[in-house]
Amino acid sequence: MPVPNRRTETRHATPGSTCNHFQKYGMTCDDFDRLLSRAAGRCELCETPEGETPRGALVIDHFQGAGLFFVRGLICDRCNSVMSRHDRSAEWGPSSLPWADRARNYHLAAFERPTAEEFERADRYIASRRAYKVKDRPAVPIARPETVVVRLDRSMTVAADKLRRHLTDRQRARLVALLSNPE
Repeated sequence: MPVPNRRTETRHATPGSTCNHFQKYGMTCDDFDRLLSRAAGRCELCETPEGETPRGALVIDHFQGAGLFFVRGLICDRCNSVMSRHDRSAEWGPSSLPWADRARNYHLAAFERPTAEEFERADRYIASRRAYKVKDRPAVPIARPETVVVRLDRSMTVAADKLRRHLTDRQRARLVALLSNPE
């Protein structure tokens, strides 16, 4: 089968772009359609409907390591976190541990159907990894967003100037729309 041309894998992309599934995972549009059909609009691990997931979308889950790369399926963000524990890039915790068996079964039912030898190599790689711990990561200070106080009992000109300085164009447009609504 010929290798698809990068420009031809555009069926699921915005006009003028190449599909994300092709750029990141090497999946043709036909492969991606089969993956979508297999998932049937639900997370393949927890079976939550796509629209009810926190993001409102499913993500392509894959395994990468030991010289292997294969797509496992479509899952929600929460289950993607479970699979990171399966792959030992994070530790199992009390809330994720009950998912260990389901994660293993899902891994073994990978969409791209690795061979038994490839699964064995993947298992050896996973077993060799030291689970990532949050304390291993250096602390990164998080900047708190600036709190802006707009006094409405003072000059409206001063309030408007403050809002212009601190709101983005999109936020200002949304505020104007809300204020213009007669309800």
